[in-house]
Amino acid sequence: MPDRPIGRGGPARPPASTPAPATREDRVAEIRRLGTERLRRAYDPERGLVGSDAPWAPGTRAHRPPDSLWLAYALLTAGEAGAAADLVALVLETQERSREHPHRGNFRWLADDQEVTDLNAVQFALRALLPLLLAHGPALPAPLLDHCRVAVRLALEEQERLAVAPTYTNIHLMALYSLLVGGQWLGDGRFADLGHERWDAWVAFTVGNGAPHEYNSPGYGATDLSALAALHQHVADPRVRLQARLLYERIWLHLALHLHRSTGQHAGPHSRCYWEAMTAGRSGLHDLLWRETGWPWLLDGGPPASVELASTEHWLPDAVRGWLAGRPGPDPLAAYEVRETANRAEGADLTTYFTPSYALGTASRTYGIGQDDYYIEHQANHLLLHYRRAGEPSWGMVYSRYVVNDRHRGTLSAAPDRPATANFYDQGNFAAVQQRGKAVALYALLPQPEPVASLKTVVVFPPVAALDEVWVDGRRVPKGALPRPVRLGEWVVVADGDVYIGVRPLEPSRLGREAPLVLERGPQGELWLSVYNYRGPAKRFWDYASLRGAFWRGNLRAGFALEVAERRAYRSPAALFDHLRRAVIRDAVAPTAASPALRTVTFTSGTDTLQLLYDLWSTAPGERRLGGEVYDPPALASPLAVQGSSGRLAVGQATLETAPQPVWLIAREDDAATRSWTAVNPTDRPTPLRLETPLGVLTAERWGLGRLEWHAPAGEAPSLAVDALRPPEGLRLPAGLTLRG
Repeated sequence: MPDRPIGRGGPARPPASTPAPATREDRVAEIRRLGTERLRRAYDPERGLVGSDAPWAPGTRAHRPPDSLWLAYALLTAGEAGAAADLVALVLETQERSREHPHRGNFRWLADDQEVTDLNAVQFALRALLPLLLAHGPALPAPLLDHCRVAVRLALEEQERLAVAPTYTNIHLMALYSLLVGGQWLGDGRFADLGHERWDAWVAFTVGNGAPHEYNSPGYGATDLSALAALHQHVADPRVRLQARLLYERIWLHLALHLHRSTGQHAGPHSRCYWEAMTAGRSGLHDLLWRETGWPWLLDGGPPASVELASTEHWLPDAVRGWLAGRPGPDPLAAYEVRETANRAEGADLTTYFTPSYALGTASRTYGIGQDDYYIEHQANHLLLHYRRAGEPSWGMVYSRYVVNDRHRGTLSAAPDRPATANFYDQGNFAAVQQRGKAVALYALLPQPEPVASLKTVVVFPPVAALDEVWVDGRRVPKGALPRPVRLGEWVVVADGDVYIGVRPLEPSRLGREAPLVLERGPQGELWLSVYNYRGPAKRFWDYASLRGAFWRGNLRAGFALEVAERRAYRSPAALFDHLRRAVIRDAVAPTAASPALRTVTFTSGTDTLQLLYDLWSTAPGERRLGGEVYDPPALASPLAVQGSSGRLAVGQATLETAPQPVWLIAREDDAATRSWTAVNPTDRPTPLRLETPLGVLTAERWGLGRLEWHAPAGEAPSLAVDALRPPEGLRLPAGLTLRG
């Protein structure tokens, strides 16, 4: 236990009347102050570490070592070296040192754990320890600094053994930071070389797909940005530093393109999202964006309180700032889509459609990294709708889940140190196809080795009491008339805020005597459309216990068709139902040469036709068609930027031609005062270049790692900024374009 007291701070949040800091520097200082005060208040003098209430044992405290390291960082910044040294020494005691232990060098997730329980602990420990050592290492006592060197070496040896897969994006990035920066701090070329090798593999994997594999996560996306910003801040290697900058800005682009300014929400789909961020509409990304902009619409409950956020050198790319700042209130772009690929080999991609009134997003398939556990996976929002409404809250949300044994929110815990209320887990296999505001969403079972009493798809709307109107098959349903059965072929329509939301259940497989379709109140008063595959006595399903074997005949059928429309598009609910009744949905299962049980769902509504194939035998999504054409998802397609490897990209009024390799192109054309075009080559693979804009053609014989920014604000002479590992060879500029010094 430390023998130096750590003072307690003041209130965690400023009074509501306190104006927000006007400058970026002031906001960073406020985030640091509040973060330091929060950690000081959480300091447990009996244990000598930062603690928090343990959710599994009321009245007890849990102590996560990284929190104490961030407090130590803050104390060192304030000149309180003695108290900081005590914290660092106690944290190092939580590292596993036994030579016989398979995870020697890792840390206990909680200081009082008896074993290494979460292998990610080493990532979070080094993410906090290394910045402290780089900024304040000489202020620590020499014996403690020697102890830190041993601890970092052991931790990097554990990183080498763990070899976290690049699909686990946030953890992999923290591991890369540890190897590259930790090896650099130790002066150990072996770790630095390993870090370079794994860094190159991650860059190739990520830019070869488009979005990060752990795509569009409101919380972990901010973690990705933090790791890349810290790498850019601390790594010495110029190539890695430049690539970290380019990839940081690419992930910013990915996340910002999914912020719906009309609602202020992070539109779906989400690979991972915790319940609090999902329902409160505020995440780590909102906090980071507020740090950089000060926009008041990002805050609910006061500024963020984080030493890590204040101590990491973030920045906001100009293209992201311009894109978001140009979209206040109702989005001036009438409607647009953002499409990206997260893992082409696995068929993982995402689609989001934005209008002034709503944002609808779907994932192509179930999110996963191969773990098949609730610690990491099943936090996804595979289908998610945000829409604008009057009053409080000013936005509504609709999402879907597959639920086994009525394990709703509050009934299933991911880990002992996390409350069961942390999430409402999706417990099925998902697949979807989307075109504009229309989607087909399908579910199939995960293996069910234990007894099952209930299997159902649920489409979750806001609380019944808050909704404007609910209709079934053209007839309004009084809110007091729930539950209400729904027949196959009927459309359920919710009119709320600025939208109509129509859902039509597809015919579900029946696994027992009872498989109802019912409109009902959920456990927290929400409106649920529940489509059962089974409801009855608990039993073991021999045919679904392993999704293979002697009784296997293919997976079950579950799912629905959905259509969202702005209320202003229809003069009345009756007019909407006239439109929906003309929609044609075909859903059939037939044997083919490729599969004994191939499900084909086709949804035609208005001028749109969506088709999704699903192999029930292998439980895998298949081909998708939009308007009769096979859908090939792009690395990135949006009104602001595109990415691809074909050798030719076009967005706005710009065209980029290169060798066939991953590049992206950004066109800022919506504001003449900030007009620019940016071409990015994220790998050190030279290519010829031809960039054409309305102002002319720029060419280069060899263009390697880096970016070219063609600035052309109205009324100013156009200029070209080059940020590259090596200058482009044979660069030729059109008349009037000058190279910046």
